[in-house]
Amino acid sequence: MRTHAQYLLERSRLVFQPAESSERNFHIFYQLCAGAPSSERKDLGLDEATKFHYLNQGGNAVIAGVNDADEFKATQKALSTVGVTIERQWQIFRLLAALLHLGNVKIGASRNDAMLSEDEPALFMATRMLGVDMAEFRKWTLRKQIVMRGEKIVSNLSQAQAIVVRDAVTKYVYTCLFDWLVDQMNESLALGSSRSRDTMIGVLDM
Repeated sequence: MRTHAQYLLERSRLVFQPAESSERNFHIFYQLCAGAPSSERKDLGLDEATKFHYLNQGGNAVIAGVNDADEFKATQKALSTVGVTIERQWQIFRLLAALLHLGNVKIGASRNDAMLSEDEPALFMATRMLGVDMAEFRKWTLRKQIVMRGEKIVSNLSQAQAIVVRDAVTKYVYTCLFDWLVDQMNESLALGSSRSRDTMIGVLDM
């Protein structure tokens, strides 16, 4: 049986970077914001990196000597090299854009309960691109359900708890995408090899 392991995926960095550090989020997000063509930027609701909560918490969003727009083209070329079609690439970028919008979802508080507007624009963008029902997503961001002795009990979450839910979804989706991409790379690199590999370890910094 073939097994896979992916190391060094700092999922916490996806939703938080210390303000006193010079650390950025994963480079692909800045590349996407800087390098996507105008039509795609409009469709994905993209803006400058500093407009997104997941990208503006740490240090400077720009790295000296690095052109994120050029790096985006290099990333696309690399993906094509390992067999990811242009159509599939834009499906990936759509997921990444959805995560940026998810980070901009404003979760407030009313006494002890979390609050999330039914017409929150960032939530609309995120759920549309993720292909999930907005009302259901909103409901289970604000509430939790437990089953005790066969009875379902639904209770409200606090603001802090709801933010954890939002960020957990972001990290889960990104991790699934990361794992899929590592699998794609391993399959591409293994093509034409006469030696069977029972175990593969993929390490990738997106």
